[in-house]
Amino acid sequence: MTEIDNITNRVFNDPDFVACLNEKEIEICLDKVKHFLEREKTFIELNGKVVFVGDTHGDFITTKAIFKKFFNYDYLVFLGDYIDREPVKWGAIYNIIFLLIMKCCYPKKIILLKGNHECNYAIPCYPYEFEREIIQRFDSSDLHQRFIEVFSLMPLMVLSNSVFAAHGGFLKGYDLESLRKIDKNDLRAITSVVWSDPVVSLVFRGIGDRFTEEDLICFLNEINAKVFIKGHDYNTLGFSIYGDRCLTIFSSSQYKDMGNGGVLVAIKDKDVSCVSDLNIKDYSIGKWVDYKIFQR
Repeated sequence: MTEIDNITNRVFNDPDFVACLNEKEIEICLDKVKHFLEREKTFIELNGKVVFVGDTHGDFITTKAIFKKFFNYDYLVFLGDYIDREPVKWGAIYNIIFLLIMKCCYPKKIILLKGNHECNYAIPCYPYEFEREIIQRFDSSDLHQRFIEVFSLMPLMVLSNSVFAAHGGFLKGYDLESLRKIDKNDLRAITSVVWSDPVVSLVFRGIGDRFTEEDLICFLNEINAKVFIKGHDYNTLGFSIYGDRCLTIFSSSQYKDMGNGGVLVAIKDKDVSCVSDLNIKDYSIGKWVDYKIFQR
């Protein structure tokens, strides 16, 4: 058994083993996962039963609960923001290492999209605590650079039949063919996809491409989709907006009292025509319960 196989097997059987990994072992995992991420396109198209996971922001406890509950689905699609704002010390480090190792174990099943915090190398975000934490934990700025190399290879968008998913927004005026040609580090794409908010949001970042209901419907029609699932905007967390066509989810306990509240995942196990057709689960009380979506 190779060293990477030994590491991935240990972590798969005991996720908390990530806390025991040293810098060299983490570098081995990062080198391995780059191999899989390099093969992925910027815009990934899927068919099957999918669980969409919102911003986890270092909430390693919830991430472990998601894998335990939903691992049997065809795909787990994470919408970015795996680091920073952790509820428990070193949570961001353990969260991202675990997710990358699971990507090594199941490269087709686990989809890790970029969030704006993973794109700090292209457009600075605040707070960006991850570099400082890596240096504190491992006394190594080189290791942080290895993570940046991995982040730069992450995809930006997913289309699963009738559902489009991304961290924050979409590229107005683009159709399927143009989305398939985008580079992972195209600055315009990063700005629109990981930084944008709906115009109804009360969050104003000074960056991104705010979108209206008309903008969204035009885009969904162009790509033959019905629903947009996103994270990024805590103000609309847990609400369905724009005629029941846009859902915002966060999966970090840090945000459970914002927006409409909840630690949410969205499940697509059939074709959908609106947000109400999705199955939404909430982990904010430490167990999975059904979540009622309210329109706004």
